[in-house]
Amino acid sequence: MDYQLDTQNYRCPLPLLMIKKALATLEEDDRLLVLISTESSVKEIEQLCETLNCICQQNEDRSFILRKRSKHACP
Repeated sequence: MDYQLDTQNYRCPLPLLMIKKALATLEEDDRLLVLISTESSVKEIEQLCETLNCICQQNEDRSFILRKRSKHACP
C-alpha cells in the first residue's frame, strides 16, 4: 500500500520523528512518500534511513520514497 507524509510545514526535529513513527507502521511491501521543505532534511532523512535499515529514494521534486527492507533480502 502507498502512503504519503507531508512534513513541509514542520521544522526539525519534528519531520524526522514523524517519519520514524510512520516507518514503524509500514508493512514490508508498503511505500511512504515523504514531502520535505529544507535541504538539511535531505541529509537527515538519508541518515535516518540508514539507521532504520530502510530503502530511501530521493525524487527530483525534493520528495522521498521510503520502504522497509525485506527481511529475506541480502544485505
